[in-house]
Amino acid sequence: MTALLLVGGRDPRDEVSGGHSSYVRAHALAARKAGFAPHLFCAGASAAEEETDFGVVHRVFTPVRPVRQQAAALHGPLLVRSVVGFARSHPSPHLIHGFGVWGDVAVVAARRLGRAGIEAIPLASSYMTYAEEARSQVAGVGLTYGRSMRWRYAVRHLVRRLMIAPFERRAYLGARVVLCNYESTRRLLVAKYGKRVRTRRTLYGPPSAFASAPGPAGLPPGLDGLAPAEAPLIVSVSRHQPRKGIDVLLRALGALRDRGVPFRACLAGDGELLDEHRTLVFRLGLASSVLVAGALPSVAGLLSKGELFVLPSRREQSGSLALLEALQAGLPAIASACDGIPEDVVHGESAWLVPPGDAGALADAIADLLADEGQRERLSRGGREVFAARFSAEAFSADLACAYAELGFLS
Repeated sequence: MTALLLVGGRDPRDEVSGGHSSYVRAHALAARKAGFAPHLFCAGASAAEEETDFGVVHRVFTPVRPVRQQAAALHGPLLVRSVVGFARSHPSPHLIHGFGVWGDVAVVAARRLGRAGIEAIPLASSYMTYAEEARSQVAGVGLTYGRSMRWRYAVRHLVRRLMIAPFERRAYLGARVVLCNYESTRRLLVAKYGKRVRTRRTLYGPPSAFASAPGPAGLPPGLDGLAPAEAPLIVSVSRHQPRKGIDVLLRALGALRDRGVPFRACLAGDGELLDEHRTLVFRLGLASSVLVAGALPSVAGLLSKGELFVLPSRREQSGSLALLEALQAGLPAIASACDGIPEDVVHGESAWLVPPGDAGALADAIADLLADEGQRERLSRGGREVFAARFSAEAFSADLACAYAELGFLS
């Protein structure tokens, strides 16, 4: 099998609940299914080389904690050294595929190998630009979290943008091509870096697409205690960040309670606003019916118990792996019509779309679908069909193999 070098930044086994690491794991699984031998380079608290179900993980020691994109200037040289050392000891040519800001490692490593006469092709994947992500986080703070929180986010994200911008720019302009899964992402890249950035649209999917059997069926503690016990369960899986709109969902649930609509709700996911949202649950008087569960190793069991899935994002920049997992599970979904979400699903056919940030419209949609079993069944069927066609392991791996082949890299 042809060795494929992937650069994901942090060890994806340290972040099991979703986000960037799930995206990286899914690509490694797709590459393996396509016939490649993925070697994933990351940084962590100790050095190790271990075989996993998604390839060989090469973890280099870094004294800096945590391993985040804003510290790319410190982690990057260590990863470049590891990638170059591996490439020198294996037959060329090499394809070095970096994700997000870590595409900079792919570009720098490929240039260093080129100066040594070793052929290497740098490739990057993007699902946002960091400047736009930072703007959406600051805008999402709004009035819910107070002025001090807004200033905290504004200052922090300004600092992060300044630290990350040079590496993101070098990654996307230096890569032979930048893979993006959405037209919304491509537009962000062109708006930020101009037409010099070379993009290719690709399919993708969640790691669960590659599972031979459903994930662990464990449920979060406290779920059985929600009341009323016979009420339908609403499920949301999302990070607790301002742009994700968890506060919008909680206010929509408060409106449902005021209307007398029976429900239970479980919100899974981690994030820096987790405690604030737990406090908001109590402030809205929803503690008996809403569980903010935090991160779960697997959401398969929770999705299997749900009646509705809700993704209340204000912004996504691209799409949502959590939404794709809901489609795979056949759970009828309500999602915000923002960024790449309307590129994935069609309103009334494979999901129900609502305006982002509109708690009233979200409450109406939830109430209507809870009362309409036939529509829920239609959305369930439509979601499964979309997943099979565009986000399955077969579709993802075949398209990724085509993208690699266009660069002259075959398994």
